[in-house]
Parts: sequence; structure tokens; C-alpha cells
Amino acid sequence: MTALRGPLRPLYAQASGSPIRAMLALAGREGMVSLAGGHPDPALLPAEWLRESLLEVAGTLQGRGLQYGATEGLPALREASAALLQERGLAAQAENLLITTGSQQAIDLLARVLVEPGEGVAVESFNYPAALQAFRFAGARLVEVPTDAQGMDVEKLEALLRAESPRVLYVVPNFANPTGAVMPLARRLRLLELAAQYSVTLLEDDPYGELWFGAAPPPSLAQLNQQAGSPAQVAYMTSYSKVVAPALRLGVLLAPADIARGVVLAKQAADVHSGSLEQLTLAAMLASGRLGSHLDILRPAYAAKGDTLDQALRTHCGELLEFDRPQGGMFIWAKLPASMPLLSTQAWVDFGLANQVLVVPGAAFGISGAAQPWLRLSFANPAHQALRQGAERLGRGLRELAVQAVKAAKN
Repeated sequence: MTALRGPLRPLYAQASGSPIRAMLALAGREGMVSLAGGHPDPALLPAEWLRESLLEVAGTLQGRGLQYGATEGLPALREASAALLQERGLAAQAENLLITTGSQQAIDLLARVLVEPGEGVAVESFNYPAALQAFRFAGARLVEVPTDAQGMDVEKLEALLRAESPRVLYVVPNFANPTGAVMPLARRLRLLELAAQYSVTLLEDDPYGELWFGAAPPPSLAQLNQQAGSPAQVAYMTSYSKVVAPALRLGVLLAPADIARGVVLAKQAADVHSGSLEQLTLAAMLASGRLGSHLDILRPAYAAKGDTLDQALRTHCGELLEFDRPQGGMFIWAKLPASMPLLSTQAWVDFGLANQVLVVPGAAFGISGAAQPWLRLSFANPAHQALRQGAERLGRGLRELAVQAVKAAKN
């Protein structure tokens, strides 16, 4: 008798969900402080600007505006996005851009288009979980590249390129999730050399690059590649979620022509095109010329929140966590001492419930999912007082863990 097969492919049937998304349900509990999700501060989301643009769009809507649109995106938003990328130093034309449903969709579509099952995708030791998930669902074999405080260790990359022959390399060079690292210029240039030499396509994800606090990060890989006239293949993606509003779910992809064509075909199969009303609204917002002044508000506001959490952690967790002061983005990447026990992701969830403070353990960002002596702490969403309270609760809970570890060692 033939056994019945389940309806799901094994990749999906056996996959675990994102622990960060799972923590969202806990974040809303009364009295809970969440340092887990990398969400913008709701007080900094431009509600008035968005409402004004929505009303402007609603007042001019006619039948054509309610129709299907081009898969590549509406012309007005592509033009505005091209202007934005040009301000970032990129040679970008509207006809070369694809509007995506958030940069997450760009990652997913690129994985489908570029990666055959079993092919290698090089990623940093700790990485954005949803990107890893997209590559896994494409059947990729993940190749781990060591990282340090400056991001991907490019000098150790070449041996991996020779040994593993990955087809694609995914990197977040600016204020990376989860580490907050910024890749120095010299490493960027060397990475481009290696990509060209070993025919590796670089997927550059840049959702945080505009959220710098002291100084802007070095030029993007895509910009450096264009300026050098390099043969390296670089697909550059960015998101409006962190600099405007996540609710719009819109991002931009600039990729070489052959890759872009494949992504357009994949997007046709995925969702035909991103929501036109959202695109019209964002195009109206960008046409107002207010994005620059909005960024002038975001940068010092997030810098102040980063400083608040940094100082609170030094006060309450100084001997229990090792970390650097954030220079941009939304995260502090903190290392626990060797004396602290390595806990599973579920144990950290239990820790959060017991101490009313949620953090994301390093295991959520690793390829293997093994327990790690790292925590990602986000300062973006909570208010300043909540950040101080969260650090105090975290310190109290960590000290209890340390005491338990000493007792266990004696027994």
C-alpha cells in the first residue's frame, strides 16, 4: 500500500518560523518592554505627511488610477526613486528600477531567479533571518562567511569562494541587522574585486543606510562598482519602510538588465505588481520634497534613543554584556560573558516572560540555529523610559542567570 504524501514540500513542512515574528504576539502584553523587533518608533512615523498625501491622491483618483499597473512599478514612483538613488550617488534611471513589495520581496525574487537548488549563497555569520529563509526556500546551500566588528571578513572570504563556489553573496554593509556593523571602504573595494574574480553576484541590501548618526557610511557597493566600471554584478535594493513607513510595504531594486528581467518575470508570477494606491501615495509624498527634512528628524531622534539604551545597558548590564555604541541603524549587538550559560531561543522567550523584557538571541540570526552568546537589542521602537526600564529588567534577569550558573557549576 502506497503511503500518502503530505501536501507541502519538505522545505516548507520542516521550516521553523521567525522567532522575531513570534515575539510580536508577546510584545503587546501589558507591562512588557520589547527590545526585540526592529520596528520604527510610531511617534516618528510621518502620519500627517502620509495623510495629506493620501487625501491628495484620493482627490484625483479616476478609473485609470484603480486599474492594474505595470509590474515594474508606477512611472511616478520609479522617477522619484531614481532621483533618490541619484542623491545616494548611484547612476539610476527610472526605466532601470523595479518597485517591490518591500525589500523583502526583492530578496525573495532574487533568490528564485539566481539560485538553483543546491547552489551556494554566501552570507555573514549572523544575518537577517527572513533573508536566510528566502534563500533556504529557494533550495540554497548557505555558505557562512566569518564576521567581526566591521562586518564581513573579506580576507577570509576568498578561501570560501574557492572551496564552495557560491553563486550569490548577500550582504548588508550599512548598520547591518543584527550586528549594526558598517563595512569599511577598503573591504567594499576588495569585495568587489573578489566578486568579479570569482563571478559571484552581490546582493546589496541597504534598508538602514540613511539612518546614520555621526557620519554617513562609505559609498554603496553598487556606486563603487559603477564608478570603477567593474565587471562585478551588483543588485542593489533598499526599502521605504525605515525612512517613511512600513505600512506602505514598498522597496526599490536596481539590478543588471538580465537579472532585472528575470525578477520582473518572477514578480509577475508572485503578485503581478505592488499595490498602486500605496505607490501613488508614496510618489505624492516624495514629490512634496519633505523626505530630506524627515530624515533630519529621524537621525537625531534615533541617535538619542541609541544613546539612551547604550547608557542604560552600561548602568544595569555593564559587567554582563559587551557591546559598542551604535553609530546608526536600529540595533545594539551585545555579547554575553563566557561564564553565562548558552540558552535556546525558547529559553530566551521564557526569560522575557519572566522578566517582562523581550530580546532576540543570537541563534535567531545564525545559519545553524545553535545557541549563541549574543543578543540583539533594538532601541528604535520603545520610548526612552521604556528603554531604561528594559535595560534594568535585562540586567536583573541576567544577574539571576549568572547566579544560577555559579550554583550549577558548584553542583
